[in-house]
Amino acid sequence: MRVTCAIFQLDKLGGKERDCLAVARLLAARGHAVTVLTSSAPATPEQHIELRVLPIKGTTNHVRTTAFARAVRDHHAAAPGEALLAFDRVPGADLFFAADPSYTLRYSGWTSWLPRRRAMLALERGIFDATAKTHIFFLTTRQRDEYRAAYRLDAARATVLPLILHEERYAAVAARADRAVLRGTLGLADDAVVALCLGIPAKRKGFDRALDALASHPKLQLILAGSSDGWIKPRVQQLGLQGRVRVLPYVAEVTELLSAADVFLHPAREEAAGVVLGEALLAGTPVIVSGVCGYAPEVARSGAGIVLPEPFQGEALARAIGEVIARLPAFRQAAAAESARLQQVRGHWLATIADQVEALAQHQG
Repeated sequence: MRVTCAIFQLDKLGGKERDCLAVARLLAARGHAVTVLTSSAPATPEQHIELRVLPIKGTTNHVRTTAFARAVRDHHAAAPGEALLAFDRVPGADLFFAADPSYTLRYSGWTSWLPRRRAMLALERGIFDATAKTHIFFLTTRQRDEYRAAYRLDAARATVLPLILHEERYAAVAARADRAVLRGTLGLADDAVVALCLGIPAKRKGFDRALDALASHPKLQLILAGSSDGWIKPRVQQLGLQGRVRVLPYVAEVTELLSAADVFLHPAREEAAGVVLGEALLAGTPVIVSGVCGYAPEVARSGAGIVLPEPFQGEALARAIGEVIARLPAFRQAAAAESARLQQVRGHWLATIADQVEALAQHQG
């Protein structure tokens, strides 16, 4: 069986791009011939996977995105029998991995007629309209329901994936050093109570909200990791928190940071899913998360943290931090139990996608 995966810019190597490569690798491991189409590929080649860069013209992102979708459709039309799994919006794809919120819900009124928005809406409608036949993978139930409300999507065309966690995170948890050693590496005292924020961009992930809440907990230390936004250090100085806040650069491996922290703070303003929430739970770290995040129900279900109500209120975050600190052993125990459960469902999200791709190929055959 031949499978084509399509993703606009593979060299970005963000969450969606990592998901694409993980799926391609599993399909190749199952014996399928896999090609990944992209407009820009990373320099490192992939074993057993063909990476093909499509020449795309255009000076604006929406023009290039539309041109990429057209080039992918042309490639697919010339390769009968291949299954096409798109990670960016490509009308006519057999399957689509919906990593982003709906444009229809974000763009409304006269602004939807602006060239960029009109182009992106057209690509989305080519996948989700009732006349389309694309099968869609959603990250969360909430995301699926939002798209169903926007497009009256047939439930038979939708699959909600199990929580996404990559193999390297499991490997990192298995190989991590003792927590005391990790803290020593970071210069943290054994008895220090430490919160962690992680992500890019900083304000979207709620770094400023965490800084404001820190004033209510004078013994709490905070690590801000992943973002070098220029406003962070001046804000820390303005709040007089220089001695309690450490700003660290982006690192690809986050397990050690999560394992060293007592609580992971993710008061994000926008988050379709939030894979980092699953990574925190896998590391056995309690989580405080804003209710807007797609994976927030996973935190609530596990009992390993607190989900903040929407609309966000700073006082609620400050109270939640106090509750977690006061009951830290119980929250750690719940996080450890959730980590053990996640070990039992390792790779389920990948198998769900691969099984659906193979089922489609059998039906087409």
